Amino acid sequence: MTPIEKDANDTNSSQKPKVNKRFVKYAFLAFFAIMISGFAITLYYYLTSPSTHAVICSVFTHEISPQQAFPGREYVNILLMGRDVDRDRRGRIIHSRGRTDCMLLAHVDFRNRHVNILSIPRDTLTRIPGYRGRRRISYANALGGPELAKKAVAELTAVPVDHYVLINFEGFEKAIDAIGGLEVTVDKQLDYDDNWGNLHIHLKPGRQTLNGEQAMGFVRYRQSNSGEGESDFVRISRQHEFLRAARAKLADPQALLRLPSVLDTVASDTQSSLTMSQMLCLAAFAKSLPSSSIRMETLPAISKNTIFVKADPDATEKLVQELFLQN
Repeated sequence: MTPIEKDANDTNSSQKPKVNKRFVKYAFLAFFAIMISGFAITLYYYLTSPSTHAVICSVFTHEISPQQAFPGREYVNILLMGRDVDRDRRGRIIHSRGRTDCMLLAHVDFRNRHVNILSIPRDTLTRIPGYRGRRRISYANALGGPELAKKAVAELTAVPVDHYVLINFEGFEKAIDAIGGLEVTVDKQLDYDDNWGNLHIHLKPGRQTLNGEQAMGFVRYRQSNSGEGESDFVRISRQHEFLRAARAKLADPQALLRLPSVLDTVASDTQSSLTMSQMLCLAAFAKSLPSSSIRMETLPAISKNTIFVKADPDATEKLVQELFLQN
């Protein structure tokens, strides 16, 4: 079924949450902490202001536990999103909510001590609450912001989504540059130019260190200049490769020392519904987990073409049961 689609960009900025810059720094930190196990948090133990220092001390001395940060909860589900930006004919950024180009649903289980992450292809068809027909799930944020994106993911997976972290791609590039780039294996020649979207990807196959712009191209690539496309599932496999590389990179204390110089800039690129104490608890929890306790999967599908994705209901239900409901 062809999705009903239209220009969903909303330029009304009055609905955008206002977030303190220091708070947003920790939203950015938690974004990495949850996805790549939170090694960066140790740096902030020494670099934050006295008031924040007290909160961090409370977290790391277990005076504030996950159960205190999330009262009555043994687990929490968090939607992690990378937001695309729209541009006008001159290539200037249009300030709108934007579609999400990357969606990860993370299940953080405090009792059983593990994190499960489900990658959701951006072209997955689903019902978006309040709108007729089925649309690509990437449109949910553009239509109604992060809260509607949460509802759309809940509609698709039957998993209640508690919180969100949203970062735009400029923030992504700055973050990668801040830690000195990432070493990944590029699976094949990647060449793509989108002058309208200001996206230019030119990568050769093999093991190499990517800067922020190159890493962005690596995780976003889906089509060559000749028009040859590939499914979102191939791209998601690259995103998983990226996450593993980022986790390894942040294990190096030298990489962490590069982060403070760009935090103020990255702060404006990030939104979250989590409080600072919750962020810190999540970061400390994720940091304590071994690699074997972090599982990454992709939404099962019965249609994997380059236009849209149809989820496999039975396989999705089974995987969701394994990742989110077996507590």
